[in-house]
Amino acid sequence: MAVFSVNVHAQISQGGQPYSFSHRLEMPRVLSPDRTELQYKNLVENKSCSALEFARFLPLNEPLSSKHWQIISDEDGRTLYRIAIQSEGALAIGAYFNDCYLPPGSRLFIYSPDKKQLIGAFTSQNNHSSGLFATEYILGDELVIEYEEPIAVQGQGHFTISEILYAYRDVRLFSEEKGYGGSGDCEVNVNCPEGNGKKNQRDAVLRLLIKNGSSGTWCTGSLVNNTKEDRTPYVITADHCGKNSSADDHEQWVFYFHYQSWGCANPENEPAHKTMEGCIEIAASSKADVQGSDFYLVQLLQDIPETYNPYFLGWNRDGLGSSEGFTIHHPQGDIKKISHYAQDLQDASYAQGFPKAYWEVLWSETSTGFGVTEPGSSGSPLFDKDGYLIGTLTGGGASCSTQTAPDYYGKFSEHWMSNGDADDQQLRPWLDPLNLGVDKMDGVYMGVDEQKLVANQLFQAIPNPATSYLNIYFNQNAGNFHIQISDLSGSRIKEYDVSGNASYRIDMSKFSRGVYIVSVTEGKTIQYQKVTKL
Repeated sequence: MAVFSVNVHAQISQGGQPYSFSHRLEMPRVLSPDRTELQYKNLVENKSCSALEFARFLPLNEPLSSKHWQIISDEDGRTLYRIAIQSEGALAIGAYFNDCYLPPGSRLFIYSPDKKQLIGAFTSQNNHSSGLFATEYILGDELVIEYEEPIAVQGQGHFTISEILYAYRDVRLFSEEKGYGGSGDCEVNVNCPEGNGKKNQRDAVLRLLIKNGSSGTWCTGSLVNNTKEDRTPYVITADHCGKNSSADDHEQWVFYFHYQSWGCANPENEPAHKTMEGCIEIAASSKADVQGSDFYLVQLLQDIPETYNPYFLGWNRDGLGSSEGFTIHHPQGDIKKISHYAQDLQDASYAQGFPKAYWEVLWSETSTGFGVTEPGSSGSPLFDKDGYLIGTLTGGGASCSTQTAPDYYGKFSEHWMSNGDADDQQLRPWLDPLNLGVDKMDGVYMGVDEQKLVANQLFQAIPNPATSYLNIYFNQNAGNFHIQISDLSGSRIKEYDVSGNASYRIDMSKFSRGVYIVSVTEGKTIQYQKVTKL
């Protein structure tokens, strides 16, 4: 069993520690949801155009106002509410809320009884108009919920713990044989040598914890760019992953960013990662009355923080396929893996009655292993040899025991506008809002690719931080330089063209305080540098 340090996962949370971590308090009361109706699927399952169920939801309906909460007043007049919830036999449990309102100044934490796993603080910034809220789970069969309310807003907060996520499989701890992770032994971690040069695509792929009524399922999704390049948080996955979710269920989906090993070997502990919660359905192949290409597009309820460093995938809809490429995915809900193909994609139907709207893929052995896909990989992106998105996984027969069996990916070119005529049956209205009609679109980071921030290559920006003026010193006296200043979202602020000078002075006195990106282009060379304006 792994020894976990305090692990604060950022679900757009504010960090910090609950009052009980620095004060000795007795453990709160323990509630146990009724498990008599608990039924879950057989553990034998394949990729059969269905999401991988790993958990069930148990009703609890425990309001903050009930008698079961431990209530404490601290020395500053804050009121603390605490309760422990246990569900015997669970590999992990999570709390799902309704009627949730957190007033300004209040804080909500969720942690393990041994205080080695901590989620939060959640604050008024996490309020939704629907009152629905969810977080990622805590490993083990017990969690503690602690809510702090300052005296200025005493009695204003309210919520009900409506359900408990009871995970019964595919939630993995450390094992002596395999390290961390539960996918097949043949799988290849994304940061093995096979992932070299694929950082952008890696940073776009997400693990999806999907609520489908009483069922909790794993799928894979990815952020995707649009022709406005406005960083709209669109996530594409497979239709069979999301089509059974209600509007309320969508608000309690959890999206995992950077859920991966930072090296080639499996880590001994669950890797640090970030999460977001909630989305709305935008478009899906099942919105049309056809056996379509199996795509599902959602939009996150909030913009993604730049600190998450997300990448929005470029795409190619020409429908020509590729002679080689790869996928990045979360098999069995495990950490991020990579699989490669090295022969031409074939046009195919997924099953009888389906159109030829799919790519048939045969995976190839690489230096580290023979990466394939598994349940939980559904919705993962298929990339061509240049790293453009060209499909999303529906299913197939490939596994670590049947490595040469084919898999099938719904074609991005079919997702575009072949499933129906309405906006909610196509990708085109959402990913080409400018009506450019382009076949290919490059990807983009939320801000600037950190790999491009190379010091002393083409210029130096001094002083940094800057107050009134910023001096750009070029590393060659002759040249035609184009200077651009952008904010962290990538929006252009100012541009300057300079020829034949060794330096150039920029007046920044009217710039707002903050961080900017300065880029200098000379011929085919471009360099970026972050500059702070005080």
